Amino acid sequence: MSNTLNTYSDEELYRLMQSGNENAFVEIYKRYWDKLYYIAVKKINQFQDGENLVQEVFMDLWNRRKSCNIQILSAYLCAAIKYRIINYMAKQDRNIAYQSYLLVNEHETDKATEEWLNFDELQNWLQQTVAALPEKCRLVYQLREEGYTRKEIAYKMHISEKTVENHITRALKIIKAGLSHFVCLIFF
Repeated sequence: MSNTLNTYSDEELYRLMQSGNENAFVEIYKRYWDKLYYIAVKKINQFQDGENLVQEVFMDLWNRRKSCNIQILSAYLCAAIKYRIINYMAKQDRNIAYQSYLLVNEHETDKATEEWLNFDELQNWLQQTVAALPEKCRLVYQLREEGYTRKEIAYKMHISEKTVENHITRALKIIKAGLSHFVCLIFF
């Protein structure tokens, strides 16, 4: 029977396929596979994906053979591949848009997280560095950080303003020298 199926019309093949005749389905497949594949690859420019789309159309045709009422098989198959292509292209566009979104937002998120971690590390380093300062130098620096003026620090600690200035200068030099080293470790 399969030798003579190539002489059957599309309508005859479709009716046979509806009744479960696999040979009729194979004949329809042979008759339209190349045409559908050409359409798919021409539109999407992807050989493997084009093949997959055509396979999906034929799988759908076989699976729905009993429930579909197809009048013109060639028109149905061309429309089916057309809609598969449209869905494929829409999915590709969504994927591209999503990937772009991820690149933009992931970079911003990573950068924000990295900045937060670096700031947190910097704060810890600064606290340790200040804690390691000589006692009077540390106290002067901490009072300065709390907003006291040189005059107020001098009065509070019973030292001259010049001594306050010297302690602040010394603390800032130590912090600045350590900061250069810290920045090199963090960023390189």
